[in-house]
Amino acid sequence: MTGGMLRLDPVERLAVQVTLHPGGTVFSVLKDLFRAPPERVPARWRRALRMAVPTRALDAVRPVLAQRDCFMPDGLALIPDLTAFDLAEVGARLRALDPHRTAAEVSAYFEGAPPPAWRGLMDDPRGFLAAYALVVDAVTDAVAPRWRKAGPLLSRETERVGAAVVTGTVDALLGTLPAPVRYEEGRMRLTHSCGVESMAGRPLVLMPLVAGFTSGMYGVDRDDAVWFAYPVPGLGHLESGEPGEAAPAEADPLGLVLGPVRSQILRRLLLRPTLGRLSRELSLSPSTLTYHCDQLAAAGLLHRERRGRHVVVTATPRGTALTRLLTDIPDR
Repeated sequence: MTGGMLRLDPVERLAVQVTLHPGGTVFSVLKDLFRAPPERVPARWRRALRMAVPTRALDAVRPVLAQRDCFMPDGLALIPDLTAFDLAEVGARLRALDPHRTAAEVSAYFEGAPPPAWRGLMDDPRGFLAAYALVVDAVTDAVAPRWRKAGPLLSRETERVGAAVVTGTVDALLGTLPAPVRYEEGRMRLTHSCGVESMAGRPLVLMPLVAGFTSGMYGVDRDDAVWFAYPVPGLGHLESGEPGEAAPAEADPLGLVLGPVRSQILRRLLLRPTLGRLSRELSLSPSTLTYHCDQLAAAGLLHRERRGRHVVVTATPRGTALTRLLTDIPDR
């Protein structure tokens, strides 16, 4: 399926929010049970999840969750709304759905001819939702310890988004988001074409996930908001340390906005390094460094200039101002 492009509102008018929404995490983990290859959910955790989920219920919902089509009703995706709530409420909110209304939503989307994967829901909406709720309960229970352990990371991400909004660097923040979205100078490139071309004044809601290291989702067709879900930065900490130990939170303001790699790149630009020197100093491969520099350039923070055989990298006035603002570097 070809990708799409979403035109953002001007950054100065773009309303950005962050929601600590556990439903997105549970759904992302649930989908990962059927994804090949998995989205880097640790193998031992993946095996434990499969053992925890009731087999008959899992078989009942497998066709829907294993399909590659990007459509999923918001209720079944466990995000009927975008407000934060307690993890324990995920199953209750699913059970509150009207089974027949959910089936009607699927039928309307496919113009009265849903593909075979949806047959279980269409033939027995109530039975399908009951089985789905059992699966969601099992995954929620398995996710709960990891969600609690990620508390400091989620708090740090809230601060990171807030810092970007306050300092006027939302575009730099958007440049740090991983696939399935990519920021490109006032636009977001999407993996799937969803028939929506602009924000049209809607707020942008960011949803950090405590799921796979490369998991991600988005929704652009709601009337109330556009949302992007992505792995909360620092997930690797959850796989280290003692069981139950909380993940550490960082206090570097520039790192909070840009992420650790891009903040290190931006700090070094005051010395006008070459790409080769940056690659050696940061122990980054040329392709990885180019990717991060592309994102910083798209956010208007970095400029590259070829000089003979070398490419010199400098900060733009905006990049310099941001670095000084968030690292307390005195003017010279």
